[in-house]
Amino acid sequence: MKNLLTESLQIVFIRDLNKLEAELLLYPSEEPIWKIEKDIKNSAGNLCLHLCGNLQNYVGGVLVNQVI
Repeated sequence: MKNLLTESLQIVFIRDLNKLEAELLLYPSEEPIWKIEKDIKNSAGNLCLHLCGNLQNYVGGVLVNQVI
């Protein structure tokens, strides 16, 4: 049985990843996701890759090792 913290984190991560997906789907194609324009210092695609990598490291590495 999952504990309350695990269930809460799962709800938040799923909610936020669904929101990220919805934001990315607003782009007309994949090409503009990788563009850097005007004062934007980082593309949406690059930010998304960093977010996914951080989540994999944190959830897959740190949290799982603390639960086991």
